[in-house]
Amino acid sequence: MCGIAGVWNVDDSYNILHDILLGLQHRGQESTGIVIEGFKFLKMQGLVSQVLTKENYINGRSGIGHVRYSTFGENSEIQPLMGLTSKGKFAIAHNGNIPDAKIRMKSLVEKGAVFNTTIDSEVFLHYISLAPYSDPKLSIQWSLSRIPGAYSIVILTDSMLIAARDSYGFRPLFYGKFKGGFVVSSEDSALTALGAKEITEIVPGEMVIFSDMGLDKVKFATTKMRFCAFEYIYFSRPDSNFYYGNVHKARFKMGGILYRESQMTGDIVIPILDSGFSGALGFSLASKIPIELGLMRNRYLGRSFIMPENREEIIKRKLIPIPQVVKNKEVIVIDDSIVRGTTMKQIVKMLRESGAKKVKVGIHSSPVIGPCPYGIDTSRKNELIANQKEIEEIIKEINADELYYLSIDGLKEAIGGDKLCLGCLNLNYPI
Repeated sequence: MCGIAGVWNVDDSYNILHDILLGLQHRGQESTGIVIEGFKFLKMQGLVSQVLTKENYINGRSGIGHVRYSTFGENSEIQPLMGLTSKGKFAIAHNGNIPDAKIRMKSLVEKGAVFNTTIDSEVFLHYISLAPYSDPKLSIQWSLSRIPGAYSIVILTDSMLIAARDSYGFRPLFYGKFKGGFVVSSEDSALTALGAKEITEIVPGEMVIFSDMGLDKVKFATTKMRFCAFEYIYFSRPDSNFYYGNVHKARFKMGGILYRESQMTGDIVIPILDSGFSGALGFSLASKIPIELGLMRNRYLGRSFIMPENREEIIKRKLIPIPQVVKNKEVIVIDDSIVRGTTMKQIVKMLRESGAKKVKVGIHSSPVIGPCPYGIDTSRKNELIANQKEIEEIIKEINADELYYLSIDGLKEAIGGDKLCLGCLNLNYPI
């Protein structure tokens, strides 16, 4: 996924980037990077609090930042990327994946391009360099129009900061006013926490230019909104708001509709914290089955979905059952999704070992049956349990008593519209 941030014309941009990226830490936990005006940079593996320390402070009034969750390229490579071209120097931070990046990279190399990383984001730098314009702004506009998606991107030059979304709007991006300048973030919640005003969602197919002239907007492609449904299902913070509204409210409705469709019965509802909590609240209210804290979460181990290695060990350390809550109970576990099945299998096992009489599983999204080519690490088809197995087989695999998913129609109803990318759920990919 990744989280991207930008600051334009505000004192102490280093600490502002720190605060925005901290608010986006859930989107990437492998590495942190920033580039400050004058192209001074700091890039290291680790969390925001470990990298952007007082000792590493860089002075400046503008900059961009990135927290990485690798889906393309080596995970040791860290954004933002920088490049010197005939149009000037550029730094870019990118959230999303270019599905045909390997073909584009091969074509560029055949024309004499030299890549410094294996990250698909570097394609943007090469296109800017090759654009048939001398003007940096027109070169960026040309390069963005050449790539259908998937990207939300911030680009820093000597004289401007540009924030843009592809025409499908797969990945989110917002800007707001702050202390006489502007701030940019993948999610509006990070800007709200900062105290930014007039927070605005960038329109798909639009680039927003921040410079000494103020703010300007250029439409470089026709909007064909297909916002990623998984942002609502799992990735984003509950206090974030997108095209269709608040994330918590959408997940709450997912849980309520899941009960309406499944009519599951049990003694208690247990949420898988944190992304399953809102759905569990909705399920509990609709079913009138009390919600309980049956699994405690260790908040210092990150998110298991986006951790690249040792998932089973992480799950065991991250989720701790409370036997006094689950013993001799018919438990309904509510989670946002099942991707590989690893997490849920371990959870069911732990609950049974803690004395649960029955373990039923409710998923407040539809089965994940396809990989995501746009920036989510949902793996190959043969690693996706819902692609390889029928419901009864999944129940057997995870050792649950029952399993129900939310229907795609139910998901659309909960989110509030259908201008969504549902490719991983129905194999209908917009690009």
